[in-house]
Amino acid sequence: MKLWHVYVLIGIAGFFATGSQALEYFTSGDGPIDGTEQFWRDAITANNASLFLVFDVVILGLALFVWMSVESRKVDIGAGFFVGYVPLSILVGISTFVPFFLAHRQRLLDAQKAVTASQ
Repeated sequence: MKLWHVYVLIGIAGFFATGSQALEYFTSGDGPIDGTEQFWRDAITANNASLFLVFDVVILGLALFVWMSVESRKVDIGAGFFVGYVPLSILVGISTFVPFFLAHRQRLLDAQKAVTASQ
């Protein structure tokens, strides 16, 4: 199993783990917009532990997005892909799309290594 496979599996696990908790917000009320608003209201106002986790994930996310921007340029991930990873991380889940970015990055690094080795 290659490293990028591991990242994909982590992303899939992140999708189902977070999606199972968020699904109720998106299917109740007036649709996904109101569900998203209610989700963040609950996360921010529930208690100090949930607020801690919100701050922790948001600040980690900001650092990751800066790193992803730098890495995208280094390994030549197209701007369209990068622009997709950030909003999807915010809207769907950072635990899903950061691992997918890492898988994409690793596949490019593996391909670059293979080209270098064959020369």
